[in-house]
Amino acid sequence: MDRGHAVFNAHQNEQWGRGWLAPEVCTPADFLAMSNADVMCVIAGDPPSPGVMVEIGWASALGVPIVLLQEGDSLPALLAGIHEVTSTTRCRLPQELTEESLADILTAVEKAASAQRTPRLTEPVAGYPKTSLPYGYEAAEQPIGHV
Repeated sequence: MDRGHAVFNAHQNEQWGRGWLAPEVCTPADFLAMSNADVMCVIAGDPPSPGVMVEIGWASALGVPIVLLQEGDSLPALLAGIHEVTSTTRCRLPQELTEESLADILTAVEKAASAQRTPRLTEPVAGYPKTSLPYGYEAAEQPIGHV
């Protein structure tokens, strides 16, 4: 915000836990914010929070570039591969934020915000060559137990 950017922060909206919003309010508010975002900057905790995982899913589906600040050494598989479907910059979150490390993060966020907002995945996925449908899924070719 000090650099003149509009920032949506769900924690700030909920007064850092003092003013929880009802699910029917916070879910559409978070989705609307993601729909209008130029970039998503997210801390992937260890383990990542379920809410963050949903928001990352929305961002990737909408083609919003992601700056993923990683705390731990491992990520769930779908998060580790998110760069395959949307522009993603991974950064190690330092133990202690300094002016220098914060400036590096902000630079990465600003650079990602200027990236083109389109999903990267436009053709069937390797390993799913049986179909011409997007993302390699064709229900008609799956056994009944897998539909």
